[in-house]
Amino acid sequence: MLERNFSKYIKQNLPKDCFVQNIENGLNFSGFPDLYLLYKTIPLLIELKTSIKRNKTIKDNISFKLEKSQIAWHINYNRFNGVSFILQNAPLTNDLVLFDAYLIAMSQATSTPKPEPLIIAPLKDCIEQARKIVIASMKLEP
Repeated sequence: MLERNFSKYIKQNLPKDCFVQNIENGLNFSGFPDLYLLYKTIPLLIELKTSIKRNKTIKDNISFKLEKSQIAWHINYNRFNGVSFILQNAPLTNDLVLFDAYLIAMSQATSTPKPEPLIIAPLKDCIEQARKIVIASMKLEP
């Protein structure tokens, strides 16, 4: 599945109470994630990645590479306590794979093993998991 088709799939299958905005990065190489979602009042920044069918297990198909600008963006965003995600299609199932984008960026920047997914599940469950993680990360001060 091409990334633009994946984006359309996501938009068509999001919960009805979810606002979505595609971020058109064009040729500016900013590294900003592909989607901004507002789900139950919580903002979510999500980078979309697609897989190529290779082997017969989901784990074997979780392979992608971030651009240098994306690595820098996710690492810098995390420095300010921002939480962002990578959502990847799992080509052998209808499930999606959700990752912590900072951990992926750090693993690619330092050539260390890729971290485990946060969840492998249908879209709604992935979005709900991302929302819970963002809520848990918020340190609200008066």
